[in-house]
Amino acid sequence: MAKPRFQRSIRFSESEWNAVCEAAEERNMKPAEFVREAAASVAAREIDLDDGKLTPALIEMIERTFRGVHLLAYLKHEELAALGRQEDFRRATEGGQIAQAETLDREEADQET
Repeated sequence: MAKPRFQRSIRFSESEWNAVCEAAEERNMKPAEFVREAAASVAAREIDLDDGKLTPALIEMIERTFRGVHLLAYLKHEELAALGRQEDFRRATEGGQIAQAETLDREEADQET
């Protein structure tokens, strides 16, 4: 689940805000979304996270993907339970957990090299 966001207040001059709005519009983004992504990207570079492995945009994409997969899994679980096929769901879940563990182990090994 995505971490909760809290409203913050940042002051901009009229010309700065106009520049933000223009840049956001060019990217089909809302100004707040643009400012958040730009600030997070700069912060990630400052702490050496923006090396192609994990960027704020990638984190957001992972969170959205997780929420979608969670919803689909819940719906499939309900469908299979209604058909008395809970064991099929359990086996599929177990297989997914094994694949996830293998992927995370591989990622850790890649980071160590």
